[in-house]
Amino acid sequence: MALMTAYLLKTSNFGEVFNAIQSARAPERFTQQFLKDLDFRSSNDRLLVGVLKGLGFIDDSGVPQQRYFEFLDQSNSGRVLAEAIEEAYSDLFNLRKDAQNMEIAQVKGKFKSLTQGQKSDNVINNMAATFSALCEQADWSKPSKAKEAKKESVSKENEAANQAPHK
Repeated sequence: MALMTAYLLKTSNFGEVFNAIQSARAPERFTQQFLKDLDFRSSNDRLLVGVLKGLGFIDDSGVPQQRYFEFLDQSNSGRVLAEAIEEAYSDLFNLRKDAQNMEIAQVKGKFKSLTQGQKSDNVINNMAATFSALCEQADWSKPSKAKEAKKESVSKENEAANQAPHK
């Protein structure tokens, strides 16, 4: 179970940030300095490091993970992002499997209940705006690897059950 609480104060440049990440050589560590080198110098941009950690793109020390490298492939980056969002916000997706289609007001309400009222309205608003902006960048047209694996597993179980000797 998971609900990413990292957020951005300004989400309008997600597309630019993701394009810059894909155009640059992967760093040994994704740091605030690396963001500055990509020309994202605002103090608001620094929060992106926490979001990338929450999405599993980098580890706690900023080292890019397999998901980061998969994201660099622009032909599959939207799907990689969708899978990362589904994992980072799995508590929300457990409540509604198409959470990416929720209205922002609905997302805020769910976040408020999932955080058990422990976050301020301002934080909830920023979390919801971040979730919504991430979802806009993701490709939801293909099933996730996790969903495909589950479907394949169920299919194999059904096949095995059908081949079992009947009495």
